[in-house]
Amino acid sequence: MPRRQSKHIDARKKVRSSLRFKLDADMQMCQILTDMKLLISLTDQSFTATKSVGIFNVSMGLARGLMKCPEVKELHILGNNECAAAFANCPAHVHLHELRRPVPKRFGRILWDQWGLPAAIRNIAPDWAILPKGFPPFFPRIGKTKLACYLHDVIWEYYEKLGKATASPFPAHEMVYFRTLSLRALTKADVVLTSTQFNKQRYLEYEPKAHVAVVGIGFDTPVRQTPPHGKDVLFYTSPFPHKLTALGISRLHNWLSRQPDADSIRIHTIGALPPNTELPDARWVKHGRVPQDELHRLMTGTCRVAVYFSAYEGFGMPPVECLRAGLPCIASDLPPIRENIPPSYLFDNADEAAFIHTLSTVYRASALPECPTYPTWETVAQRCLRAMM
Repeated sequence: MPRRQSKHIDARKKVRSSLRFKLDADMQMCQILTDMKLLISLTDQSFTATKSVGIFNVSMGLARGLMKCPEVKELHILGNNECAAAFANCPAHVHLHELRRPVPKRFGRILWDQWGLPAAIRNIAPDWAILPKGFPPFFPRIGKTKLACYLHDVIWEYYEKLGKATASPFPAHEMVYFRTLSLRALTKADVVLTSTQFNKQRYLEYEPKAHVAVVGIGFDTPVRQTPPHGKDVLFYTSPFPHKLTALGISRLHNWLSRQPDADSIRIHTIGALPPNTELPDARWVKHGRVPQDELHRLMTGTCRVAVYFSAYEGFGMPPVECLRAGLPCIASDLPPIRENIPPSYLFDNADEAAFIHTLSTVYRASALPECPTYPTWETVAQRCLRAMM
């Protein structure tokens, strides 16, 4: 046989061998994904006790999405006595654990993160464990289980940069705990899940070798938009300094003073107020933390526009929730918020005139707000599974 022909035959054999190897590997990976035994921890998530309603909503939504993924053969949910009702009628392949366990508080949460969670993982021995709060244990000892940490931001970085100029809302030991576990997630997790490209960029600044997958945030309720017909304003408040509640009150008070029918407009505040903060007058209605159904009623039946101030976000969920409910929401122009809502609803925190102009323009509009298409939780769950391949 001529040497050239022999070389062609050898090359074809190598190609066939390579394709066969890739096909076998793909089939094995499909088999692994189809037979996946997955665990997700919700045990310390609580609507009433959490410092972040956003992380609570993400945790619950991701669990619901994973329940619908055919790739997952077994799904183990570590729950508690508060979130058990949300998973009362699960498919046969979903297993609930710790349903009678009270929601851990204060140091009880640390004990759960560092000892209870690893013990539960070792006992169940899943292929993967998803930690929606994003914090891995210091000493996992979890056998062959791989970790997927859904990390939401590096908020500690924001307060560290401010130094003593702004009081941190977290005790010093708590800030050290958050920072240490966030960095540990970047170095020890097999995959880090997150919601925005902004977050990924920040994480890679600290650990360039981290495997970070941007999976987004999902929404399962259908979009039900109706033209705005209320007169009031919905204003998100928070005791945390980065939410700029005091600045928002000042700006809204100045905007309200310029309205010809100011006496008939109400400002509905959602969330807690910073210490020693008072609302200007009786036109401001304080609601505090409200369940989703009550919030939806305010969005669709009472208010004409929503306002969301912030100096730092990992995603910025409230503006998205408002748009999906048909309520236009103007928000601080931050990189992660810019990823998720139209530019016409953004304002510069430093420019009061621009804020008043944006709010007035949106308040007077009569058309439905511009609403991008957002993924469902099932779609986000599928993205998480692909990131685990």
